Amino acid sequence: MKMSIFGFATTRRFAAIAILASFVFSNVFAGSVLRGDQSDGISKSPRTVTFTTDLTQLGREGRLRENLSFENETARLIKVLAEGDVRQPVIINEDKAVQEIVVEQIAIMIAKGNVPKALAGKSIIKVETDVLFSNARTAAEIAKIVDSIVNDAIASKGQTILFINELTNFIGSRASATNLFTAISEGKLDMIGGSSAVAYDEQIEAQSEIAAFFQGILVTDRINSVATTENQPTRDEKRYRGDNVSSDLREMMAADPTGETRVDVIIQAKDADNATMRSMVANSQDGDSTRIGTTNTVVANLPLSAVNELSQSGTINYISPDREIKTTGHLETTSGTSLMRSQPSGYGRSSSYTLDGSGIGIAVLDSGINGTLKSFTEGTTNSRVVYSKSFVSGDTSTADAYGHGTHVASIAAGSATRNSSGYKGVAPKANLINLRVLNGYGVGTTSSLLEAISWIRTNRTTYNIRVVNMSLGTPAIDSIWNDPLCLAVEDLNMDGILVVAAAGNSGRSLLGQKIYGQIHSPGNDPSVLTVGASNTLGTDSRTDDAMASYSSHGPTRSFWTDGSGNKHYDHVIKPDIVAPGNKIIGASSPGNLLVTWNPTLTNLTLDITGTDNDMMYQSGTSMATPMASGAAALLFQMNPKLTPTMVKMLLQYTAQSMNGLNMYEQGAGQLNVEGAVKLARTYKFSTDFNSVTQGSSLLQSGQSVPAASSTISGSSFTWAQGTFSNHGYLKGSALVNTYHDVYDNWWWQEWGVTYDSNNLQSLNYMFASGVTINNRVLTSNGAAMGGGSTVVTYGTTANGISFGGGVLVGDGVLVGDGLGVLVGDGVLVGDGVLVGDSVLIGIGVLVGDSTFATNDVLMGDNTAYMR
Repeated sequence: MKMSIFGFATTRRFAAIAILASFVFSNVFAGSVLRGDQSDGISKSPRTVTFTTDLTQLGREGRLRENLSFENETARLIKVLAEGDVRQPVIINEDKAVQEIVVEQIAIMIAKGNVPKALAGKSIIKVETDVLFSNARTAAEIAKIVDSIVNDAIASKGQTILFINELTNFIGSRASATNLFTAISEGKLDMIGGSSAVAYDEQIEAQSEIAAFFQGILVTDRINSVATTENQPTRDEKRYRGDNVSSDLREMMAADPTGETRVDVIIQAKDADNATMRSMVANSQDGDSTRIGTTNTVVANLPLSAVNELSQSGTINYISPDREIKTTGHLETTSGTSLMRSQPSGYGRSSSYTLDGSGIGIAVLDSGINGTLKSFTEGTTNSRVVYSKSFVSGDTSTADAYGHGTHVASIAAGSATRNSSGYKGVAPKANLINLRVLNGYGVGTTSSLLEAISWIRTNRTTYNIRVVNMSLGTPAIDSIWNDPLCLAVEDLNMDGILVVAAAGNSGRSLLGQKIYGQIHSPGNDPSVLTVGASNTLGTDSRTDDAMASYSSHGPTRSFWTDGSGNKHYDHVIKPDIVAPGNKIIGASSPGNLLVTWNPTLTNLTLDITGTDNDMMYQSGTSMATPMASGAAALLFQMNPKLTPTMVKMLLQYTAQSMNGLNMYEQGAGQLNVEGAVKLARTYKFSTDFNSVTQGSSLLQSGQSVPAASSTISGSSFTWAQGTFSNHGYLKGSALVNTYHDVYDNWWWQEWGVTYDSNNLQSLNYMFASGVTINNRVLTSNGAAMGGGSTVVTYGTTANGISFGGGVLVGDGVLVGDGLGVLVGDGVLVGDGVLVGDSVLIGIGVLVGDSTFATNDVLMGDNTAYMR
């Protein structure tokens, strides 16, 4: 792993990785009980109650997380505060979340009495700047609010320490006119500030009359400076945000004050061997708890009272329900794969070869695979299903009684030759690893999926697993920073494995209205290649292709909750690409439940040659996902040195942007195997890209990037020529001809993005030159990415995002004519709806191909069939 470390020079400027800026859609009154806590006996004005959070009180309640990553900075901050010097400490780091972590450690220590006498009994009160700027309309209004908070702090006679994480908005020449600096200069107020390095330089350090009252404390970025024995960075300080209990568990706890209700939970422990944590679980567990492999994740059945105790114990990172998962639910020709099967000598190779996935392992996490079918045996001596294991509790069978997994596997890697190989998969010689996580009804649990992922990490080299297919999911509730599934798939990326996940099938309401914001987990994770479904209308030509109406649209609406009850939504641009998913023909497992329920999924033409070669139709993003998995396997066969993020980038860069569809619908566009292979074969194939220097050429000597266009079934089109960060699209030929640090294992484009205090984006040192970032979501005009009209702009409003002609205000009121209008949190107005908090389907309710709206997704859009 290459590590780039930048020093903090005399100018006090430094470069540090900035992680996802949270786009806050704030409800001012959410969590007012916490903000208005009066346990310290200090009177607070209504403005203080509304716009501040008592971090010390949260520490007493166990609602803050201990983090030992910043011990030196915490110790220095305590020393400055305890000395009572006129100079107030300012934590300097590009990431507001890091600033807050350091301050929270002091709040915890004060709550526990582990501070010098000078700080004992004091309260650290955080000014909620996001809420303040989201709701105050003018500078004068901001000043009045801040003055009220300052006056309350002064009235506490030294018992209050204010924490303001955007200090330069209130101090310096550009600041709102408040009494804050006057109170500091007169020695009436103790405070902790937060600032980026550049802002501190320009607004404080450069003005001697102001600088005399502040003392900067640099917090270096641990993601750059700490490494494990395997030379992998320590990551937990970049994970886990906000409340350490998921929102749906909190709702259960509120509904049952007795705490007696029992629930299956996933505990992400700080240390699964910690005696205190183990004792607490053992004393409350109904039956045995289960540890996921050698990870720090534990599955247990606990009463809600024990969940609360664990939350306050300081021994866990996050706890959430063990939620259910369900299935989310011609190919060679329409994808361009057939054009690239036969690869000539050249491009650094001495002989020709066939591009068919040979030697690559694709792990299919689904309802099982019937490996004896001809789809997995034709052309081979033995079945290409080389390993099978069930993770379904109480059921060791790895066969596919449901009928979903076998169909999915055949799309990725089916080898059936019937109908002139018309039903062959994308990578027909790839090996399949059958990891059954769904039962005979297509239902599973998060814990079973985590167990399977743990198995993959242990056995990946034995079976050369480079691709994991997850045509399943659960509503994305927990933020990507807390969700155990997201963190697990990120670790697969670290192992050089690309996870390909279904976007979900919640793209329309029961009334047929288009819905935004229903990408499922783990497809909401930025490291994953998330796939939506297009509709080929049964033809090889791409000129008539459209989106499948049911395919889930972005942005992601998973969130984390801060101590004041405010929800911070991830709002990642998803899906990444789309692929054909409507009425796709694939292998049918014998006597499967789906055909039993829906006989029209097959017919006498498809089910005619016996149970070892039967076929059936299925529709959904589940069917689109294995097409992309097969394409990824081809790229890894061509060049095993490619990293997961490089493969994801190649598939996005060469995708076909579909005219009239926006990025939340189609991502970068429709899968184009021809283009991806044509581009990838120009890359060096004997180079370990994880060890090359940033800025190095990706290309073999004498090779150049091919023309950015493809012709498939007589139709020519231009490539998208771009890829995504979480909140913008990236452009530039350097994306495909130059190596960037974000391409290393475990990294992805978002790590190369820095956000300023207004959520405006810029690229940092993890990108070499030649790449640009654009903070917009567009409706495509069918040309390269960047052509078309703006639908969404990130970082231009106080709350971080605006939609078309309207602005998203607070927690879900969209005013204007953008994607439609959402009034409140789920009332449908207009022709497009942004749904928040899984309102449409309910927290914990899972949507799959076979469960959505009386099976209409499983049957597909009512258009022409594949033949």
